[in-house]
Amino acid sequence: MKLKNNLLKTVAAGAAFALSVSAFAEERVRLLTAPTGSIVHTTGAAIASVGTKHTDMTVLAAPMSGPQIYVPQVNSGQAEFTLMNAADSFNALRGGTGYRTPYKNLRLAAVGFTNELGVIVSRDSDIHSPADLKGRRVTGVFSAHKTCEQLATAQLANLELTWDDVQVVPVTHSRTAVQALADGRADVAMCVPLGQAIVQEVNATKPIRFLSLNDSPEAVKITREHFPAGTIRAYKEGANVGVLSDINVWSYPFYLIANKDTSEDTVYQLVKAVYENVNELREVSGVFKRWIPEQMVDAELTLPVHDGARRFYEEKGMWSEAVEASHLENLKTAQ
Repeated sequence: MKLKNNLLKTVAAGAAFALSVSAFAEERVRLLTAPTGSIVHTTGAAIASVGTKHTDMTVLAAPMSGPQIYVPQVNSGQAEFTLMNAADSFNALRGGTGYRTPYKNLRLAAVGFTNELGVIVSRDSDIHSPADLKGRRVTGVFSAHKTCEQLATAQLANLELTWDDVQVVPVTHSRTAVQALADGRADVAMCVPLGQAIVQEVNATKPIRFLSLNDSPEAVKITREHFPAGTIRAYKEGANVGVLSDINVWSYPFYLIANKDTSEDTVYQLVKAVYENVNELREVSGVFKRWIPEQMVDAELTLPVHDGARRFYEEKGMWSEAVEASHLENLKTAQ
């Protein structure tokens, strides 16, 4: 009898362990990011940490080489979440620039941090106005970063210029654009994030200066025709490295994105954890100073909203008629 009881206890313990392992596996979710060392991966890793700490899930941040790799995985349900900028989201949903087919299973979980990008020259450059750019050596192509290619084209359009007006210096991404300026291979670097580490490094040895974009309604409209997300943001003199006068730059948001079939409760929990613990996230990275909880949903969306996120925003009184209209318009595209 004793042997039988021990056997039953062993079987019961084994079953309990199997159930706990199964439950643990069900609670693991993946958040795909850009490569390690990128601001997107740092952001994703911080969200994963907070999500794991403040929910009953284990959230794993997994770096990938870029959106063209991780978007198909999230769209197919191989991963539950990712981070991507609003312009890439627009193109991915519609099969636009950089995407050979529409990825219609992407849903917005949260509007995240904003990315501010401008145009730089050497501090002692004689380039001060858009007209001064004509015929000059300007970084372009951005072969490894199609978002920058789009934005650089939009920045030129904002300044009433095209690539035919300048000498194109091919680069791979924004970091190599800044380096080309530092090396003297380019006169102008496009698609440059304010506060980017390479900007601070170059500025220490070869001071740089940001040029200002046009903020007229017509210029904003033209910019959006080439880059389908964002708006002008003004910076005051001295607000950042290279901001030597009041300037305008282009600002657009990054999204936390979920697959449409990720469970409503899973998305709700992660959105809630980010919303309620943004101060904890700000201790990890300064980028979260530009992640505003009260602005985690708005009417300028390029994706439909996930049901779990919508539930949270309705509870917080953040779901408006304008948000509803934007959501429904994007949902039509996703059908």
